[in-house]
Amino acid sequence: MRRVLPVAVAAAALCFSQLPTSTAAIPLGQSSAGSAKAAAAQKVRTKFALSSSAYGSRVDGGSVPANSRDTAYQRIGCTNVAGTDLNNYVAEQTIPGLGKVEGVHTRVWTAKLGNTVSSYSKHSIARVIIGSSALGSLELQGVTSLSQAFNKDGRYGTSVHNDIARIVLKAAGAPVQELAIPAPGQTLTVPGIATISLGKSNKKVTRDFARVSANVVDVSVIPLGTRVRVAQTNAAIQGGIRHGVFKGYAAGVEARGLADNLKVGRTPLTIVPCPGTDGVDEGKDIAGVGLGDLGDLKGVASGVNARNFARVAKGTVAGRVAQVSLLGGRVEVNGILGVANVKRERGVITRNSKGSTVLEIIIDGQSYQIPAIGSLEIPGLVKLQDRIEIRTKNGLKVIGLRITLLDGTGAVLDLGVAQLGIRPGVKAGS
Repeated sequence: MRRVLPVAVAAAALCFSQLPTSTAAIPLGQSSAGSAKAAAAQKVRTKFALSSSAYGSRVDGGSVPANSRDTAYQRIGCTNVAGTDLNNYVAEQTIPGLGKVEGVHTRVWTAKLGNTVSSYSKHSIARVIIGSSALGSLELQGVTSLSQAFNKDGRYGTSVHNDIARIVLKAAGAPVQELAIPAPGQTLTVPGIATISLGKSNKKVTRDFARVSANVVDVSVIPLGTRVRVAQTNAAIQGGIRHGVFKGYAAGVEARGLADNLKVGRTPLTIVPCPGTDGVDEGKDIAGVGLGDLGDLKGVASGVNARNFARVAKGTVAGRVAQVSLLGGRVEVNGILGVANVKRERGVITRNSKGSTVLEIIIDGQSYQIPAIGSLEIPGLVKLQDRIEIRTKNGLKVIGLRITLLDGTGAVLDLGVAQLGIRPGVKAGS
């Protein structure tokens, strides 16, 4: 069940006992490659949140190693700057579950041309080779995908262009055969090798944003039982960037150095949207997180709240753990809250960790307090550090409580994790 950890008000006021454990399209051919590159090269801040990503192939199903996913992946996670341009290239790579790809190129970029601001994602593959030369192979040649999300004169829209130049069958002992490219909604089946269908594009356009994703082709590799999405592109644009661009997250726990079969990432993770949350609390909470023989956590939550005004951008992010029990109950901690408060005004960043707290520490039945300066350490058992502050260029990261086990395991638990940065938004007069 999804609930929200309130962060809009001063975090110190939080009481743990009360907290629950039509697409208007610009033709893509309208601008020449030269003009698009020129626009991308001119960096200018905009009032839009821009993002894009692309990859060559993603394999699902069958017995597929993790490294077969997201070939030549590249992304722009969040920017308000038109003129950002990133590329990735793979000359040749064997993809378990598929075959081989050659000449894989990804480009993601943002641009401003006149009154049009766009986020672009382009991917091209020279050849996709499915199967083997000994038993017969299928080649997809000249695979390209280009997605665009834009705002033109205040109106949002999207555009997509997907293409396959040729599909060629090279069967053992037979002449090379060129196959007809399947029509939308149709499937091409090559017995013993693969079934191929044109990929789908998903578009959504509202008064506030536009986003589009597309993949050129879906391939099911018959002998291996895998599904491969080839040449996917994604682009999005959203309004709301005024004074600042938010980047940050909150999590109840981040753990490292645990046993190989026990890994805990940022849990539960709440990410701050690029334009903020418009002053609305967003968050997640879960009843508990098990740490195997090490112990468990209860009442784990995260929340974010960020708002963009014309002259100021500010936000608060918070991570919480209600109860911690480690090493068979020898180490117990209650009421952990990490809070990061950040504000950008007139180019000046102010930051603090007000509201961060640890209510109670009990070790082997005895209550402890962490000194105002320093840390609490029980030799051979545990070290605790509260309210860790890490200043960043545009903000602050706060760890409500760091627990380092000194029993030889080397495990480190960061509890109540909150990080927020605010980059510059639109320049005055833009």
